[in-house]
Amino acid sequence: MKKIFLIISLALSGFINSNPMWTIYDIKVETPAAAANVVAATDELMTSNFAKENFKGSLHLNAYLANGDSEATHFFAVLQPSLTEHVAWMNASQQSEAGQKFFDALRNNSSSISQRFNSFIQTYGNPSNDDMYWIIHEFYAEPSDMEQFLKLTQKLDDETRESFPGQFGVSQVMFGGSSDVSHLLTVGYSSIAELEGWEDQVATNPALQKFFKMADRVVDWKGSKLLFNARIYDSASDLEQFVTKDFE
Repeated sequence: MKKIFLIISLALSGFINSNPMWTIYDIKVETPAAAANVVAATDELMTSNFAKENFKGSLHLNAYLANGDSEATHFFAVLQPSLTEHVAWMNASQQSEAGQKFFDALRNNSSSISQRFNSFIQTYGNPSNDDMYWIIHEFYAEPSDMEQFLKLTQKLDDETRESFPGQFGVSQVMFGGSSDVSHLLTVGYSSIAELEGWEDQVATNPALQKFFKMADRVVDWKGSKLLFNARIYDSASDLEQFVTKDFE
């Protein structure tokens, strides 16, 4: 048993270290005034000398348009080159004057709902920093089925790259979240009109229908969330660098 656990631990460690991490911090904000205070506090933190010297990734403050039965109204998405960088940033920010001021404002104006650490696997479509509206499709898949699912997403990309206007990517949930969600399929668009135009033809698109027919055999879809980027703070890298895994 110890040997099996060691092999799993080593495999997991290697997987985490080889892929960028993005962390979801879901929060609930009760009033527009409280939301404005959260934005102001985030602006102050991310423009501080402390953040410029210590933050190695990109931070998105997102607002949910549709969030199912969750009470969260907003979430911070912290995009980092690795889990090591993310933990270093969190430790440093909690010990700094700028970070403590931010967390005080956050506690006074919002409630924490949940946290989820995700390891980014692959992106498809047309990666762009202009994409501001996102759908997060949550699903559960057994580890043994993910190779087949990634083959399906690659085939979908090959068949729709010329027509699909946005980008999509696959991430694995590493820590936190709920036990019935193992992976995320994120789809980004530059506008609601672009999103609506593409989604309107999903039911009649042969490539998409073939993808869903095959994917339904290996994954269990859990629901979808719609959100937009209310604020983006690209301190040391941006979305395009994150999804292409190019942090140089």
